[in-house]
Amino acid sequence: MNNQTLKYEYTTRVEFSHAIGLHNILLRCLPAREGFQKSVEEDFRIQENFWYQEGQDGFGNRIISGGTSEDHRSLEYSCCGIMDMTTYCIPDANTHPAFFLPSRLTVATEGIKQLLPPLTGRMLDDCMAIAHSVHSHMQYAPGTTSVLTPADECMQRRQGVCQDYAHLMISLCRAAGYASRYVCGMMTGEGKTHAWVEVHDGQCWYAFDPTNDTAIATGYIKLAHGRDALDCPVVRGVYRGMCTEISTTNVIVTEK
Repeated sequence: MNNQTLKYEYTTRVEFSHAIGLHNILLRCLPAREGFQKSVEEDFRIQENFWYQEGQDGFGNRIISGGTSEDHRSLEYSCCGIMDMTTYCIPDANTHPAFFLPSRLTVATEGIKQLLPPLTGRMLDDCMAIAHSVHSHMQYAPGTTSVLTPADECMQRRQGVCQDYAHLMISLCRAAGYASRYVCGMMTGEGKTHAWVEVHDGQCWYAFDPTNDTAIATGYIKLAHGRDALDCPVVRGVYRGMCTEISTTNVIVTEK
């Protein structure tokens, strides 16, 4: 079993072109409490005019809900800490049926099914082959898709980002009969949040990153999961006012 200690820093700042009010937010920026990752230190901060509380969503993901009634032109929040990590594996004997079924962004069209490699019935081997098929088919191209782009569209474009790679792999895994789910989180390095896939073998969830064509052992910190990206956005919010906004997110994960 691999052991690793990771230090993470997640920061988001949003600038609004005009003052807004009655701003409510829902965040999934706290690391999940899973068996393979244990929080040693954790610190969440948000600007003073926001109240917040911690809870859970319907998938058991940790959430922070909060808001303010005061007018403001920016929002900044951050989460940092230290995680003790072991090999990525999540024991779970009772898989929800929803993870076997197509979701809004993961419908397996006939075109998608043509990307299925020959299957052996050995889940780990089959899913690694599926991840490789997705990686080989796609070109990483930021700005070519959106949060609402379904797997079939990115398959036809052969372009997308980590979210699209994950949706396409989930579509293929479910078509092959494997329960699978979308994961958002952080990986070693500096940049933004990342997306990958968990697949169930009947007893445990294992993780694959089709964007980087790899089975995940260590180096990734899980935040949340769902049927697809619409179930577990890192941030969602509503406010009163008409404006444009510029959001900047920075994630740094290093090994201690």
